[in-house]
Amino acid sequence: MIRYELPYPPSLNNLFRNIAGGRAKSEGYKRWLSLAQGHILEQGRKRLHGFVSVSVALVKPDKRKRDLDNAGTKAILDLLVSMQVIDDDSLVQRISIQWVESGPACSVIIQHAEEALAA
Repeated sequence: MIRYELPYPPSLNNLFRNIAGGRAKSEGYKRWLSLAQGHILEQGRKRLHGFVSVSVALVKPDKRKRDLDNAGTKAILDLLVSMQVIDDDSLVQRISIQWVESGPACSVIIQHAEEALAA
Protein backbone atom coordinates (compact mmCIF):
# COMPACT_ATOMS: atom_id res chain seq x y z
CA MET A 1 0.00 0.00 0.00
CA ILE A 2 1.15 3.54 -0.81
CA ARG A 3 -0.29 6.72 0.72
CA TYR A 4 0.32 10.29 -0.45
CA GLU A 5 -0.91 13.65 0.76
CA LEU A 6 -1.33 16.02 -2.17
CA PRO A 7 -2.58 19.52 -2.83
CA TYR A 8 -6.26 19.79 -3.75
CA PRO A 9 -6.52 18.78 -7.44
CA PRO A 10 -7.98 20.96 -10.19
CA SER A 11 -11.43 20.00 -11.41
CA LEU A 12 -11.83 18.08 -14.64
CA ASN A 13 -13.24 21.24 -16.27
CA ASN A 14 -9.98 23.12 -15.59
CA LEU A 15 -7.36 20.63 -16.78
CA PHE A 16 -7.17 21.55 -20.46
CA ARG A 17 -7.73 24.49 -22.76
CA ASN A 18 -8.58 24.44 -26.43
CA ILE A 19 -5.91 25.60 -28.83
CA ALA A 20 -5.64 25.61 -32.60
CA GLY A 21 -5.32 22.00 -33.61
CA GLY A 22 -6.17 20.40 -30.27
CA ARG A 23 -5.97 20.81 -26.51
CA ALA A 24 -3.20 21.70 -24.08
CA LYS A 25 -2.76 21.52 -20.32
CA SER A 26 -3.97 24.67 -18.60
CA GLU A 27 -1.51 26.82 -16.65
CA GLY A 28 -3.33 25.93 -13.42
CA TYR A 29 -3.03 22.23 -14.17
CA LYS A 30 0.70 22.60 -14.94
CA ARG A 31 1.22 24.43 -11.62
CA TRP A 32 -0.69 21.74 -9.71
CA LEU A 33 1.30 18.96 -11.40
CA SER A 34 4.59 20.58 -10.45
CA LEU A 35 3.48 21.11 -6.85
CA ALA A 36 2.01 17.59 -6.56
CA GLN A 37 5.17 16.02 -8.04
CA GLY A 38 7.18 17.80 -5.34
CA HIS A 39 4.85 16.39 -2.66
CA ILE A 40 5.40 12.86 -3.95
CA LEU A 41 9.18 13.30 -4.02
CA GLU A 42 9.16 14.72 -0.46
CA GLN A 43 7.11 11.76 0.80
CA GLY A 44 9.25 9.21 -1.02
CA ARG A 45 8.30 7.96 -4.44
CA LYS A 46 7.21 4.34 -4.33
CA ARG A 47 5.91 2.06 -7.04
CA LEU A 48 3.22 -0.59 -7.50
CA HIS A 49 3.16 -2.76 -10.63
CA GLY A 50 0.12 -4.33 -12.20
CA PHE A 51 -3.53 -3.90 -11.34
CA VAL A 52 -4.28 -1.36 -8.62
CA SER A 53 -7.10 0.19 -6.65
CA VAL A 54 -7.05 3.90 -5.82
CA SER A 55 -8.90 5.60 -2.95
CA VAL A 56 -9.09 9.38 -2.69
CA ALA A 57 -10.27 11.49 0.26
CA LEU A 58 -10.79 15.21 -0.33
CA VAL A 59 -11.44 18.13 2.01
CA LYS A 60 -13.52 20.83 0.32
CA PRO A 61 -11.36 23.95 -0.02
CA ASP A 62 -14.34 26.29 0.48
CA LYS A 63 -18.12 26.33 0.97
CA ARG A 64 -19.04 26.23 -2.72
CA LYS A 65 -21.08 23.35 -4.09
CA ARG A 66 -18.78 20.86 -5.79
CA ASP A 67 -19.43 17.70 -7.77
CA LEU A 68 -17.46 14.78 -6.43
CA ASP A 69 -17.24 13.15 -9.86
CA ASN A 70 -15.54 16.30 -11.20
CA ALA A 71 -13.06 16.55 -8.33
CA GLY A 72 -9.81 15.64 -9.98
CA THR A 73 -9.42 11.86 -10.27
CA LYS A 74 -8.10 12.28 -13.83
CA ALA A 75 -5.43 14.70 -12.62
CA ILE A 76 -4.49 12.37 -9.75
CA LEU A 77 -4.24 9.26 -11.94
CA ASP A 78 -2.23 11.10 -14.60
CA LEU A 79 0.12 12.32 -11.84
CA LEU A 80 0.60 8.77 -10.52
CA VAL A 81 1.48 7.56 -14.04
CA SER A 82 3.83 10.46 -14.78
CA MET A 83 5.64 9.90 -11.46
CA GLN A 84 5.82 6.14 -12.21
CA VAL A 85 3.93 5.26 -9.04
CA ILE A 86 1.66 3.07 -11.16
CA ASP A 87 2.39 1.57 -14.57
CA ASP A 88 -0.65 2.98 -16.38
CA ASP A 89 -4.08 4.29 -15.45
CA SER A 90 -5.64 1.58 -17.63
CA LEU A 91 -4.55 -0.84 -14.87
CA VAL A 92 -6.74 0.85 -12.24
CA GLN A 93 -9.45 -1.69 -11.40
CA ARG A 94 -11.35 0.42 -8.88
CA ILE A 95 -11.48 4.07 -7.85
CA SER A 96 -13.21 5.36 -4.75
CA ILE A 97 -13.50 9.03 -3.89
CA GLN A 98 -15.12 10.72 -0.93
CA TRP A 99 -15.43 14.03 0.89
CA VAL A 100 -13.99 14.15 4.40
CA GLU A 101 -14.40 16.88 7.00
CA SER A 102 -10.75 17.41 7.89
CA GLY A 103 -7.21 16.31 7.16
CA PRO A 104 -4.96 16.87 4.18
CA ALA A 105 -6.56 18.56 1.16
CA CYS A 106 -6.16 15.33 -0.81
CA SER A 107 -5.16 11.89 0.50
CA VAL A 108 -4.52 9.13 -2.00
CA ILE A 109 -4.11 5.44 -1.18
CA ILE A 110 -2.90 3.04 -3.88
CA GLN A 111 -3.08 -0.73 -3.33
CA HIS A 112 -2.71 -3.86 -5.39
CA ALA A 113 -6.20 -4.59 -6.68
CA GLU A 114 -6.48 -7.89 -4.83
CA GLU A 115 -5.56 -6.22 -1.51
CA ALA A 116 -8.33 -3.71 -1.97
CA LEU A 117 -10.91 -6.44 -2.57
CA ALA A 118 -9.96 -8.13 0.69
CA ALA A 119 -10.60 -4.96 2.70
